[in-house]
Amino acid sequence: MSTTNAKPPETSYRRLYTGLWILSGIALGVFIAIGYPLVGVGLFAACAAGSIVVVRRYDGPLFDERDWTVQAAASKRTLGIMGIVSAIGFPTVTALWALDIIEWPLWVTPIAFFVAALSLLHLGSTMYEARQYA
Repeated sequence: MSTTNAKPPETSYRRLYTGLWILSGIALGVFIAIGYPLVGVGLFAACAAGSIVVVRRYDGPLFDERDWTVQAAASKRTLGIMGIVSAIGFPTVTALWALDIIEWPLWVTPIAFFVAALSLLHLGSTMYEARQYA
């Protein structure tokens, strides 16, 4: 009787899917930082497309309810941390800028708008979900 250590195919697909998303974020950040933003965007798009192909090519569910539970908890924690950091960070930077202690870094502006949009989207989603259960 022989035993094998072969992993189920879903494990390989899940690792490939996750790896492509990790690589997409790293490529985007690195190539923006070194002055080649379009290369970063291109690599991000290629990796994102690859991850979609991985999901589409796998026969069967790649993720199950345990994965969604983990994802929900991670999302909740991420939004909570980003909310607290943003609620402290942006008003502090704004006050220091208004007091002429620091200069508002231009690169912070799009991040501020993104965080504001994310907060509004979260508020809208929360209101929508609350109405579904009312």
